Amino acid sequence: MLPDDAIPDGSAVRRGAGFGIRFLARLIDTILGLVLGFGIGIVVGIVFFLLARAGLMRPDWAQQLQHFSILGVLVSLLGAWMCHTVVEGVASSSVGKLMCGLWVVDLQGRPIGVGAALKRGLAYHWDALFLGLVGYESMRKTPLRQRYGDVWAKTIVVSKADGGPTPAVPASRAALGVLAGLAVWSAFLALNLCIRMV
Repeated sequence: MLPDDAIPDGSAVRRGAGFGIRFLARLIDTILGLVLGFGIGIVVGIVFFLLARAGLMRPDWAQQLQHFSILGVLVSLLGAWMCHTVVEGVASSSVGKLMCGLWVVDLQGRPIGVGAALKRGLAYHWDALFLGLVGYESMRKTPLRQRYGDVWAKTIVVSKADGGPTPAVPASRAALGVLAGLAVWSAFLALNLCIRMV
């Protein structure tokens, strides 16, 4: 880690969260996404089955769902990005981050908005290359442990355990952010399944 004098001017935050706890938070979010995808798959499958029984779907709908679709993968990735944008933009944390006691804040320690969440999420897939090694290298080189997306968006992930600032986000707003983000992701996952039927 770099010395404190390398911390950006005007930053009220003195320490960012480490790679390991952030990796764990993202792993939790990924597992949540898999569970969400499985649940959406069951719901959409039941709807398709009922539509097929009513004669409103092709008879080979089940086989059609098994086809790989690059567009479907892109829609799913876009859904994950939009979910994180909504959740972090509204609640300043994702479900995994909340469980790990992490928050995404600006340089003054305040909750980030949707614009900053959108920026940092846009760079996530670059930072996640090679199991996060690209992001790890960026975090190692910055005094506040920022991955490239954080540097670009001027955000910092802080840990409650490290004494980082806890942004004043009401519980109702955090819950709303999480529910809205999951609803957005669910819609994109359902869209992915519908795309396969075209």
